[in-house]
Amino acid sequence: MNKTVYAALFAALLFAGFTAGICAQSGGTVEITVQRADGRINQGFRERIYIDGKAQLNLANGASGKIAVSRGEHTIHAELYTLTTPRLQFTAGSSPLAFVVTPYSTNNFVIERAGGRQSPPVAALPEAAAAATENVPQVFDPSDTSIEAALSRAASTIMSRVPPRSKMAIVYVTARDAEVSEFIAGELEFIMVGRGLTLIDRSELDRIRREQAFQMSGEVDDTQAVSIGKIAGADVIITGSATGSGELRRLRLRALNTETGQVLAVASERY
Repeated sequence: MNKTVYAALFAALLFAGFTAGICAQSGGTVEITVQRADGRINQGFRERIYIDGKAQLNLANGASGKIAVSRGEHTIHAELYTLTTPRLQFTAGSSPLAFVVTPYSTNNFVIERAGGRQSPPVAALPEAAAAATENVPQVFDPSDTSIEAALSRAASTIMSRVPPRSKMAIVYVTARDAEVSEFIAGELEFIMVGRGLTLIDRSELDRIRREQAFQMSGEVDDTQAVSIGKIAGADVIITGSATGSGELRRLRLRALNTETGQVLAVASERY
């Protein structure tokens, strides 16, 4: 072999080694840690953690576990009894990642990532989780005391207890100010429709009130509220109130089954 051939072979080997080094650097695995916060939500059930749709961990309250994933794009979500978080997309780089599964309200939870946005909670049974995780609006941080945040949290609590695919109707929301009442009802409608629920149009409910000679505004009793919802074809009705002032302001929502009159869920949030 002459010098030219040796030089070409050496250059090829050097380039191959350099390329392999780049591949090794860009490949490999990254360790992520997932911790389940020590809350009172469904303590008797283990929380299952999924990476890219594959079950990786079963966590009891306060427990944590480590998972090795390849560098690149991945998704993570959790399932607990009948509660499922939406898939949170993340990029695994060179540094370890940490996720925390935190109770969000009485009946829900979220996955939070340091330095990243939290995944909004989704009220969905496991078989409906895939459909429920698309185009989910932002859910506000638990420390946010705005009325929008309180509405979002209260809606999440209600949705976690209502059977999937229920047709719903917001019969009334009372407040000291009629504009506040209308704002809450409108925002609640926006949140629930945005999360895939079917709602009876409120103008249809007003028509039924007129025809049945029910009270046209403000609070009605549960019997009348259920009757309005049943006539409208709703499976579940929502009623609510905004009360108090200053530090004592409170938003409350209730969900009732129109067939049985049973209270399915109650949410109470400070704002």
